[in-house]
Amino acid sequence: MASAALRAWGAASVGRGGRSKKAIPSGVFLAAILCAGLNAIGQGPTAAEPPPDLGPVAAQEVERFIEGVRAEVRAKNRSRRAVNSKPSDGTAEEHASLPSRLAAASPEVQQAAVAVLSAQAEPLEQDLRKAAADLDQAIGEATAAWAPVRAALHKRGAMLERLREEQAGGLTALWSLDDHWFWASLLLAWAALAALAIHAHRHALRRRWGGRLSLAARRRFALAGFVLLACLVAGLGGLDRLADARRRGNVPSKSPPRATSDSPGPMDLDFQGVAPAVLPVEHSQAAIAEGSARRIAEARRLLPANATQLRDRALEVAERLEVLDRLPRAIQADLDRLSQLHGELVEAAAAADRLSRWRKAIRGLLGAVSLVGVAAGAWLLRREAGRRRARLANTCPLCLGAIGPGTASRNGRAGGAAAMVRCANVLDPAKGIRCDFAIRDAYRTMPKLCFPTLGVPRAGKTHWLAMTYWQLNRGGYPRWMRWERVRPVEVASGEDFDRVVEQILISRLGTSGTQGARIPHPLVFHFADGDPWGRSSLLVNLFDYSGEVTATMGVDDYRRRRAIEADGYLFFLDPTLPAEPQAKALADFREDLRLVRGVSGGRPLPLPLALCVSKIDLLASQPYALAGGGDAVARFYEELARIDPTGEAMTLDVLRARSRLTAELAATIWPGWHIERTVEDAFRGRWMFFPLTPVGLDGRGETDLSLRTIAPFGLVEPLAWLLHMNGYPVLP
Repeated sequence: MASAALRAWGAASVGRGGRSKKAIPSGVFLAAILCAGLNAIGQGPTAAEPPPDLGPVAAQEVERFIEGVRAEVRAKNRSRRAVNSKPSDGTAEEHASLPSRLAAASPEVQQAAVAVLSAQAEPLEQDLRKAAADLDQAIGEATAAWAPVRAALHKRGAMLERLREEQAGGLTALWSLDDHWFWASLLLAWAALAALAIHAHRHALRRRWGGRLSLAARRRFALAGFVLLACLVAGLGGLDRLADARRRGNVPSKSPPRATSDSPGPMDLDFQGVAPAVLPVEHSQAAIAEGSARRIAEARRLLPANATQLRDRALEVAERLEVLDRLPRAIQADLDRLSQLHGELVEAAAAADRLSRWRKAIRGLLGAVSLVGVAAGAWLLRREAGRRRARLANTCPLCLGAIGPGTASRNGRAGGAAAMVRCANVLDPAKGIRCDFAIRDAYRTMPKLCFPTLGVPRAGKTHWLAMTYWQLNRGGYPRWMRWERVRPVEVASGEDFDRVVEQILISRLGTSGTQGARIPHPLVFHFADGDPWGRSSLLVNLFDYSGEVTATMGVDDYRRRRAIEADGYLFFLDPTLPAEPQAKALADFREDLRLVRGVSGGRPLPLPLALCVSKIDLLASQPYALAGGGDAVARFYEELARIDPTGEAMTLDVLRARSRLTAELAATIWPGWHIERTVEDAFRGRWMFFPLTPVGLDGRGETDLSLRTIAPFGLVEPLAWLLHMNGYPVLP
């Protein structure tokens, strides 16, 4: 699968004109696939974090229980003393009490009674002290046995609550939404595949989103992508914080091990260690309580009612006895609750095991589907790139027909890249005209763009193409572009244009009309752009059609159909000619373009149109006045110089400013001809005016080339803009 992905990346890059060194590395794509697959399929449950130590919490609760019992006993004794301290009403009961009888006795009897009581007070206090110490020891043993029970109760309760929360999570638990690394791996894999697909189709996407209307569309897409990315990051971050919060909630982050439901486990060991400690506590409590009660009963009749010290000792013993009496019941209640939790945990653990198995199955299924989907996507991209190369290799750039398998060499001995393939398609069966175009194998698989020159006769098409050919051969283009002339296999348009250039520059003669007996052989250039996402190379084919193809031929003629089946159009408007023939030619071209392309009237054509206003140097001899006064042509020249004083800047801002200025001039030259409305309905923002002159702006108005200095203006701009609108970024 990794090799298939690598081949897909290489095929996608080569299929669009060469492998990119600046594009997204293929290693990122492969790492995303492998990361997602291994994470999705091989990832097991994360080891549970150790639960926090609940021993101190349980010990504090036990201490609070003991303090509560003692406080309750003290409150009862205070209530009892308050009842006994009420004023006496002289009843017989009061006279029968010990203080009353002693008060009525003689002094000798009183002294004897005090002596007896004093002698018994000290041993009784010692007995009470010893009983309190024994009770404290028994209470300590009971609390030591109870604290682990209470800690186990808290731990099992927290585990049960955690299991129930996971089961109540439903889709969150089943789809592993809290496992952000798993989903991050899947998103990375699909994002890498999407990036590869976008990179492979970047020219088509740019071509589709080109034009004025696409600026807002690109902003909306960028905003939507940013919002989606922010939502994904926020979602993963939220799930991460949720998982951290659950881990901080004193509960383990994963379900308990399977041993909970299959073996006794730590919980049963708690039962075995606590239950034997309860019986000795109960026996010792009973023995201490019985001995203390017997001693107190023997000495009670000898104690005075107001013996405060002895009463406090007795109260302490009573408090400890009450605590010792309640401790076994409290421990037993916790043991019963622990036993109940054990049963509930067994059931919850079984349900958690089932949920865990479902979660693993769903996660594995998602990972496998994603892995297969990403690998299949890479394979499909590779296959598409291979088919695109085969389609390019088997398509004739002249007639767009399929090239047969026959190969013919120019000298009979050339082979490899020097070999050539000749197209034998029949263009006109009635006249027996064949294509007969030959192309070398070195250029067959390269992407190709075809741009025809259209317009009425004598509009300056051939003159522009010849001087553009001359300027590109001399390196007259920006440094971020690269143009190389591709020599024709046989004598054709290249040498013809060499003669035309020589005729213009040396003989200072104008160009003659182009013959339209067949589809003209293209003028071919090897072009390379400066795309930061991957430099692309392609062949640019420029066709010099005769004016009759635009002005008089219909869509049933193969030459006009081939001119329309292009990737962009150079439509020339001659400012020295009237509007009527040119307006008709432009309207017919728009109609035939919809017919051939199969685009209805309400939809825009996804193709760029360069409206080349030629011969702007000859406008100086034409009297055009502005509506508010002044010379329209002079103002046009001034504004043209103000937009770009050097005349060499080639940016989108400069081209747009020139287009707006030329549109204003066109409205003055051809009043009543709404060119913008005509082309906007069809091309919807994918069109622009280009003022140009193959001769130059020096010596304006002079038609004799022998008296002019040849310094062309604006020749390469329409060609660069057409490339830019076809997805090859060449204009900053």
